[in-house]
Amino acid sequence: MEQNSEAKDFVRQAFTRVMDANNYRSLEFPINQIPILRRLPIFKKGIVDRGSHQIQTIVAQMINERKCRKTSSICDGNDLLDLLLTAKDENDDGFSDEQVKDEAITFVFAGHETTANLMVWCLYVLMTHPDVYRDCREEVDQVLQGQIPVHKQVSDLQVIDAILHETLRLYPPAPVLIRECIREHTIGQDQLHVPVGALVMTNTYVLHRSETYWRDPLVFDYRRWMRNSDGLKSRLAHPFSYLPFSTGNRNCIGQNFALLEAKVMLAMIIQRLDLELVPGQKVVPSVILTMKSKYGLQAKISRRI
Repeated sequence: MEQNSEAKDFVRQAFTRVMDANNYRSLEFPINQIPILRRLPIFKKGIVDRGSHQIQTIVAQMINERKCRKTSSICDGNDLLDLLLTAKDENDDGFSDEQVKDEAITFVFAGHETTANLMVWCLYVLMTHPDVYRDCREEVDQVLQGQIPVHKQVSDLQVIDAILHETLRLYPPAPVLIRECIREHTIGQDQLHVPVGALVMTNTYVLHRSETYWRDPLVFDYRRWMRNSDGLKSRLAHPFSYLPFSTGNRNCIGQNFALLEAKVMLAMIIQRLDLELVPGQKVVPSVILTMKSKYGLQAKISRRI
């Protein structure tokens, strides 16, 4: 257990270094526009490469130890690593060690900071919107009846689902989507030329707050995501006007897992705790690769009576 704890701390520190360096590199636009610069050992590339290698090495070691039964899941039943190691496709073939490593890193690290940031902004919204807080708690009490949520109950938490989506709209954890052009394109009436290798950025923070696609875009209104009497959600003004998890073939593979995780966490927090925002603090979004609160978020938290 001590070894596992040390490994987790080591990976967490390496991950933080890589994320900080990537955040820095994302702002160095010559890197983004001139492909050869991205391969040169400048703008903290060495930190990214070393940290990535350290993370991959220790995750590979964890996988090998689990395969040799030197470690086991700390939860009841199988954990994510067990599921990856035992997964089979239609031909009864399993993942290779490299695939298991890649999938484990994707699930853990792609959802680590993004989900944490989503929860921070969601709690901030609840603490600054008493009516939303009240509606959320009423639903939790009615659906869960004081119990730990099970799968059927989670699907009944419609208000929480809507609150999460509205939070994702106003505070997308990944406010900038970056894709590399692999085929030359000329786009739109202005004949914008996009060469192979160029990085194309979509600012979802601006997109989600655009009056072109959203009524009262700066107002937090979770009801815009609620289902009507026929059980249907309102249609978006444009299918690509809401992109918290990107879209297309390269969208977020873990989006359903992330939403389920967030719903369970939020329901249990609201069920068990009282939250109050500490007055006088400055809450400002910091938009880089992920959206954090620039100065953190301070709250008074007490057990619900």
